[in-house]
Amino acid sequence: MKNKLLNSLNNRLVLFLTIFIFSVVIRLYYLGYESINPDAVNWHYRCQQFANGIKYLQFEKTYPHYHPGVTLCYTMSVPTEIYKQITGQIYNSNTYLNFNFVNSLSLIFVVSFLISLIALQFSLREGVLFSLILNLEPFFFGNSKLIHLDTLLSLFIFLSLIFIKNYLNSNSKKDLIYSGLFLALGFLTKSVAIVFFPFSLIGIYLLSKSSKLKNVSVYLASFILTVFILFPAMWVAPVQTITRIFKEADRVGVRTGHSEFFLGEYYDDTSDPGLLFYPVDALIKYSPLIIFGIFLIAVCIFKFIQNNLSFKKFLNFEVFLLLIYFVYLFVIFYSDKKVDRYLLVLLPPIFYFLAHNFSKHVKTILALLVVNFISMVYFSPFQFLYFSPILMNYTNVNNLVGQKSFGMGMYDLREYLKTNYGEKHLGFYDIKPMETIYPNSKVHDIRETSQSKVDIVILSVNEVMPEKYTQFTKKESFVIKGIPLYDIYTKN
Repeated sequence: MKNKLLNSLNNRLVLFLTIFIFSVVIRLYYLGYESINPDAVNWHYRCQQFANGIKYLQFEKTYPHYHPGVTLCYTMSVPTEIYKQITGQIYNSNTYLNFNFVNSLSLIFVVSFLISLIALQFSLREGVLFSLILNLEPFFFGNSKLIHLDTLLSLFIFLSLIFIKNYLNSNSKKDLIYSGLFLALGFLTKSVAIVFFPFSLIGIYLLSKSSKLKNVSVYLASFILTVFILFPAMWVAPVQTITRIFKEADRVGVRTGHSEFFLGEYYDDTSDPGLLFYPVDALIKYSPLIIFGIFLIAVCIFKFIQNNLSFKKFLNFEVFLLLIYFVYLFVIFYSDKKVDRYLLVLLPPIFYFLAHNFSKHVKTILALLVVNFISMVYFSPFQFLYFSPILMNYTNVNNLVGQKSFGMGMYDLREYLKTNYGEKHLGFYDIKPMETIYPNSKVHDIRETSQSKVDIVILSVNEVMPEKYTQFTKKESFVIKGIPLYDIYTKN
């Protein structure tokens, strides 16, 4: 008996380490250099403020943003402080890429840890398949290398829900504690995770076979304590901090839009591109394998409705999982702010469904995994730029939803400009990405700066030259993976 237990633990440890190492290694190539996205620049600054708030016991300063992004702040601030102590470096245009690599590496360690932890909750075969499908999904993979919140959010939420499933199988309160903890980490990552909170409480109450109120209390205590313990701003101003999160999230995340080109029309940040945005965007960003998974889920829903309408049969974990993700889907559809990465949260349950049903569709899933692998190789290391082969070419994609460079290839662009044009004064709409790796006195906001002070204007895909800039002509496009990411304009 003891030997069997040891063998089981050893097997689980081997599985965990194998998936962890694999998940890390495949993300290392060009890490920290493939993108300098403007949001990541902001998070570098916020994480420094967070660290200073803890170091100098100014805990109110550990409120970084309405997201609130606390988990990302821990992920980044700890390695940043260690790196500063070892090297003596500070942030500037010469060192930013070093800090970006260190923080990106820390992030993929956390992401890989969470992927491996999820895989451990399933059978050996399902765990391996889940991690393989997830790691070969280009849209998820590309976002998982970016310094941002949505990959962490998607994994924390799914882990929380899987531990509810574990509780229903084991009847162990420990699983409820883990579930509350991981949803709290999701909330500390991004406040939209609170959508899952009341429905998790309802699910635990309805699905528990006994001690319903006690189970809800355990989960509730775990959630509240985790939020309070890990968020230092809560120690000094709990009510004010929570109020700020929800007020600002409602103002910025729900009632304020996000500028988009959609179906040939431009929507500024005061407008909503409408209900079709996410279905069309999913067709672009989701791989054929994910679309196949959604089709299978739809078939299962139809069969369930057709055959199992009794409340007793309705009340099970799979239905609960489906309903709770539909609530999230409703929230992102309702919100004026629509961004493709918000679709990431929906992917882990689809990965799980595909892994769970692998034996029924072996040939199809394997064939589509091969397609994903080819796409991953083709777009490497810029998998964030991935679009589905269903759309055939980039022009079709851009006509449906206007693409954004999001700082992709900014380092490569800098090197290209230095080699071919010298160190000139550059003009951008968004100066933050280039400013971090280029002498900032030579990077100008073309909305505010006279054209006489600028030598070269760089427009990202779908950006238009300001009317006052009359002296510039397009010289060439900077192309990555067949995609014209940046247009380079020089003076006549």
